Parts: sequence; structure tokens; C-alpha cells
Amino acid sequence: MALQDLTDVIDRVWFWITKSDKEIVPNKIAAAYNQKGGWEGWAQVEIAYLIQTKYNNVTIDREVNVYSGTKKENDFVITDKGNPPKPKQIIELKCERGTQSAAQFVQSFSDDITKIHNLPINPSYKPAKAYAVAIVCTVLTQQLMINTAWQVKVNRIQCGQTGILIFWNELDIV
Repeated sequence: MALQDLTDVIDRVWFWITKSDKEIVPNKIAAAYNQKGGWEGWAQVEIAYLIQTKYNNVTIDREVNVYSGTKKENDFVITDKGNPPKPKQIIELKCERGTQSAAQFVQSFSDDITKIHNLPINPSYKPAKAYAVAIVCTVLTQQLMINTAWQVKVNRIQCGQTGILIFWNELDIV
């Protein structure tokens, strides 16, 4: 049986890009695309804010080491405040940036998929629904993502008329 989501993670990412500030967010993404260091941290904060405003029963922690035997951190963990043993949501987020090639971006998303599927999760974070999410801005990278022969199911959704696509893989961890 599939674990039930605490929140609608993909919907919140989609909403942030297409609806939260209408034309402003896609314009900000376009402006941040070539910034040194990228815009992933900003996206994490914005998405976390939207999740917390819709779901006041959850806490969101960023840059958490949920993986056993490694110092690798995930981007954020969502936990039910009233029921901490309830399944958590573990999110790895990738945001395409102009300082990396399409192939490098696809590889970094693939690495996140490998991370959620292969790294052991600390028992205190189980059960969990894990997501690897990619926000893709350019046609070249979108085509490479679409044409990649993924080893697992990778879903995608278009963000309205923005030209931005969201790709994701999800996994139940028990």
C-alpha cells in the first residue's frame, strides 16, 4: 500500500511557479538562472513557505542528514507536528541553472534519484515518502530529461505557460 502524503509537494512546487505571484516568479527564476551559486536555496524557502501556509500541522526542516552512514543532507523534511511517527516527506530538489550543462543537470537529478533509492534512511525518519524533484527551465535540458532512459519512473508536468517543467520521482520508504 502506498504511503499517504502529508502535503501535496508537487502541487505546491507547481503553484509557486505558476500562481503564487503570477508573472513574477517565472521572471525571478529567469533572473536567478545565471546567478553564481544558483537559485535552489531561494526555491526551497519559497516552497517551504507555501507548504507551511497551506498545512499548519507540519514542520519543515532544511538541510537535514536523514541518511545513515553518510554526511549527505537532503533538502528538506516535512513532519506532522501532532504525530511525529506518521510518515515524513523527504525532498531532494534540483533547480536548473545557467552555470551547468544540460548533461550535468540531468546527472545531478539522477544522483538525487539514486540517493533516495539507495542510501539507507535513518530509522527515526521512517516511514517516509521520498521525492527527487527537478525544476527545468530550458528546452535543451527539458528534451534531454524527456529522452533519458530512466531506471525508475520519472513523471513530469508543465507549469502553465511559463515554459518551465517539473520532473519528479517518488518512493515509499518503510
